[in-house]
Amino acid sequence: MNNILIDPKTGEEYVDVPPSAAAKYLGVTVLLVREGLKSGALPIGAAVQPKPNGKWIFNIPIARLKAYREASDLNLKSALAELMKSTEGVIS
Repeated sequence: MNNILIDPKTGEEYVDVPPSAAAKYLGVTVLLVREGLKSGALPIGAAVQPKPNGKWIFNIPIARLKAYREASDLNLKSALAELMKSTEGVIS
């Protein structure tokens, strides 16, 4: 999974991760990453459009991307644990 965050041009870890690599790392589509950044709903970086109707520029710092995935994994595990706890004895 960490190979996704290696820049093929330099062989080193990205500093600014491209949306396609971020999407693979998170296990989602590139469209979700781009639209999430544009709307501000995905807190892994920023998206700006310098000129109206111009090309969007994305900034995804690697540390922020890793922290987000780590927190997401922890939140999912926590949510699953709570669900299991709340359904104890109910589901047989």
